Amino acid sequence: MISPIVSPVLNNAGPKASQRNSIADITNDKDVDIDTGKETILNVSRQSSSVKSNELPKQGEDRHRSSSLVDPNEIDKLEKIKSSSKSTVSKPRRYLKPPVWAQEWRPNSSSNGFHDEPIQFANGGIEGSSLTDKSVFNRSTTESVDLECSITNTIPAPSVVRTIAEWVYANFIEIPHINRKYVELELKFGTIMDKAAGRRLDINVSTECIYTNTSAIYFDSGVHEVGWNDMKSFLDELEKQYQEELKKSNSKIPKRKFSTLETDITDDIYQITQRGETPKSIRVSKDNNLDPPRYMAIHKQRISDLYIHNPSSMYDLRLSLSFEHPVPENSIEPIQKNNKPAITRLKKRSSWSHRPTVTRFDMTRVLRPKEIKTKLGKTQVEHDQSFEAELEIDVHELFTGFDKFKDGSDNIRFEELVEIFLNNARCLNNRVTRLASAGH
Repeated sequence: MISPIVSPVLNNAGPKASQRNSIADITNDKDVDIDTGKETILNVSRQSSSVKSNELPKQGEDRHRSSSLVDPNEIDKLEKIKSSSKSTVSKPRRYLKPPVWAQEWRPNSSSNGFHDEPIQFANGGIEGSSLTDKSVFNRSTTESVDLECSITNTIPAPSVVRTIAEWVYANFIEIPHINRKYVELELKFGTIMDKAAGRRLDINVSTECIYTNTSAIYFDSGVHEVGWNDMKSFLDELEKQYQEELKKSNSKIPKRKFSTLETDITDDIYQITQRGETPKSIRVSKDNNLDPPRYMAIHKQRISDLYIHNPSSMYDLRLSLSFEHPVPENSIEPIQKNNKPAITRLKKRSSWSHRPTVTRFDMTRVLRPKEIKTKLGKTQVEHDQSFEAELEIDVHELFTGFDKFKDGSDNIRFEELVEIFLNNARCLNNRVTRLASAGH
């Protein structure tokens, strides 16, 4: 089995944290509960082995001891010092919940009220918690009778996966239950760029790692057209292989590996500034496949980013956690009339949803119109083209694993879902990396 994730934050409702050495173990025999005021014994073995200063050996109890070695006057002085210290100095108190300055980092949370519902993926299907509870990575037994996976017979969690899981946990614990529906967690392909050097980050490591010095870098999202096409081909090949296996199999399995969807959307990004309020970025989307067109709008609020550096792979990854709050339909038209879009993006997207790994793959061709002046002084519109690859996890399923970890019913599921999600990104990255290597 995989060793369970340890909660990165203090939470009384979650699993009990493992015991750690404390300075109180060597300075205090007793501890005081700040809520009840009662003293509790911290180190029974040490306390029972020590002799209290006010307990003198009784006469005749130990013939080998001599009462002449003990000065009654010294005993009286020690007793006075002890009683004086009790009245003036209080024992250190252990908090049931540490003060803010003593707690581990937690991100800020938003508290907008929305009804909690399961996320709806682009294919229209509700991604509910209908998957099996069995562990995917439960390798507690091995086929070879003389070989064990480790000296503890457990598989330590990969450090990168655990770090990501702890990061997600630290953010999830701040999100009210009623806001869960509007949470988005996505992995985007791109390049971590060194601001000072003006090129891809180079920190003399050769394996996947989490980069935390975010002030020194920026993320250049997007992939090359060749790599983008190869990712799409890879997903299509997996579907083709699945169909071939389906013909040979008599078992009742889904008829398709992926649920696919093609969309043609135009996004207008508005920066709305109102007096006394924080500026908001509103995205108004028009479905170009509908006539008359249909408009939808959201207010996207970024919660946090995590940067995954892959020096031996073609691309790095950025894990982004955001709120996507819907904008009322009756507010869309006034936004369009009273404001000019700061950015316009034409997006032609192909999506592959894979239920067994609770992941949706979005491959998007993006066109950004821009006006240029010709030699004759006329205004002409051209388009900058870019290609984006991103993965989105079913957060409803992830929150289910999160809740199971908090209540102690399943310490593996949450981290397992994070690893599955990351593995899907690794598969695509490995594919385009091999393509690039073959081209050299």
